[in-house]
Amino acid sequence: MKRTILIGISLWMLVPFLLANSIIKPKDITGWNNLNWGMTTEEVQNILGKEVQERDQKNDDKDDMYSSLQLRNILIGQNKFRASLWMDIKTKKLVRIVFVPEGQPTKYEWAETFINLEKYLIEKYGDPDIEKTSNDPGTSAERIWIFYSTEIEMSYLKIQENELLLLVFSQKNIRGDSLKNNTD
Repeated sequence: MKRTILIGISLWMLVPFLLANSIIKPKDITGWNNLNWGMTTEEVQNILGKEVQERDQKNDDKDDMYSSLQLRNILIGQNKFRASLWMDIKTKKLVRIVFVPEGQPTKYEWAETFINLEKYLIEKYGDPDIEKTSNDPGTSAERIWIFYSTEIEMSYLKIQENELLLLVFSQKNIRGDSLKNNTD
């Protein structure tokens, strides 16, 4: 009887924890905030209004996409970022959003930003599906969240005094591959 009561109490305490974790990790995300994959430039501009700015077009010939829209001073967690919105060259529809921190880093500032951003993303999307960290020859870290429609990749690199931090939301194609890995 004591064993049954002990098991019951343990399960009673475990259920809220399991429910909380299942709520944290969404089944799927279809873009970022109010932006959904497949939106046209006009649809993006209608949703974001004055927040979105036009810029000189940049092309990514490897992945067949271009970016002519950007956002500035985006608060993600505790940090400010700017974002480039990338459209598929053929369909002219949103397929990727690349975030970089605003400004220039001071000593290890973006390493702290990486840690803060990781905590924020874990609270929002659950634990990453892939975690890599290396200290050879510099310092690098990568976290990847994989959903049916979207892949979120956060990367940090420090070599000597140079730091790089990227947060990338990418649409996945029907086969489930990230568009950036699609070689068709």
